Amino acid sequence: MTQREERKKQTGKRSRKIQVKFYHRLARVFVVLLLVFVLLNVIKRDQEFSDEENRMLASRPKLTWEAVKSGDFMTDFETYVSDQFFARNQWITLKLYEDRFLGKKESNGVYLGKKGYLIEKPDQPDWESVERNMAAISDFAERHSEIPTYMCLIPNAYYILEDRLPAQAPVRNQADDLKKIREMEGGSITDIDVTDALRQHAEEEIYYKTDHHWTSLGARYAFEEAAGVMGIENVESEYIIHTVASDFQGTLASKSGYHGSEDLVQVYQPKNQEVDYVVSYVEEGEKSTSIYDSTSLKEKDKYTVFFGGNHARIDIGTTQQERKNLLIFKDSYANCFVQFLLPYYQNIIMVDPRYYYENVDSLVESYGITDILFLYNVNTFVTDNSIADVLAEEESGVLDHGTIE
Repeated sequence: MTQREERKKQTGKRSRKIQVKFYHRLARVFVVLLLVFVLLNVIKRDQEFSDEENRMLASRPKLTWEAVKSGDFMTDFETYVSDQFFARNQWITLKLYEDRFLGKKESNGVYLGKKGYLIEKPDQPDWESVERNMAAISDFAERHSEIPTYMCLIPNAYYILEDRLPAQAPVRNQADDLKKIREMEGGSITDIDVTDALRQHAEEEIYYKTDHHWTSLGARYAFEEAAGVMGIENVESEYIIHTVASDFQGTLASKSGYHGSEDLVQVYQPKNQEVDYVVSYVEEGEKSTSIYDSTSLKEKDKYTVFFGGNHARIDIGTTQQERKNLLIFKDSYANCFVQFLLPYYQNIIMVDPRYYYENVDSLVESYGITDILFLYNVNTFVTDNSIADVLAEEESGVLDHGTIE
């Protein structure tokens, strides 16, 4: 072996040693970082609720033999780790930057649409639950066949505003979903179709850019359509519009990590009709003289200015003289819709089946209900599994309601 070859061999050995040392150090750094992250996740206090995503977060599952054997423990634990991971919101934001750098137009189930719109991807319908819920709704309407029962399902932004979606984004045709649902309606249900009313105003801000809800403007157009079907007379045509927030960034901004847009939150006051009312939050035992919760405007989710968010049951008693009493089964889309109903009903009872567990038939009897309305957005309705249980007929179980003032 020549001297040159010997030097080359020695150089190669030194290079390999350096590489080995580098990889060993890198491995140690990785292990240390991993241990630090594990430690941070162990000592970090679990959050019950995410203000960013406006939802409850998973709690640590209980370790039982049955849960391990069924596989539920590992599934629940994965969800728990995903929800409670250290600096979770920062990781979501980091992933957004990566996705945008790679040219992706979707982040964490949210499309980054045109004109600053964030549009939630639709869930796949749970048709088994839909059929069960529709059967329960039809049965409930039949039990109270003397009372007009209406059903209003609100199409979501990804269907009405499909031109805002990024190119090549799949569009689920909610018209097909609505058609299938209407075929399940019994003869005692009157359908309220607001699709065309919303499409006619698609260029206006009828949905929030950063949140999954519709705006008060969208609710107004839907109300005007619903009023004709429900026989509401002397419908208000002029409103005083109050902008109560101009920096709203909703659930889709939090979920996607994209904070490039802001929304106005507005409330509508009838210009020519005055009505006083009292709002009773039944389970909380609280009352208010306004459906608007101004303290919510200091929180992240400013949509909760309407009633302070969702509640199991809300009773509204108004000074309206005509003895019409409305029972609404609803999701959060109804929260900003109800502001338009106030001048036309003496009593409005709002029930959210996701949180309500009492006998609803007794509500109909106790309050002399004259109209029943089911109002949901389509995406919630096709995945909901709570309606059928609430509407199930009970042989007994009368509620102690008190009176609406």
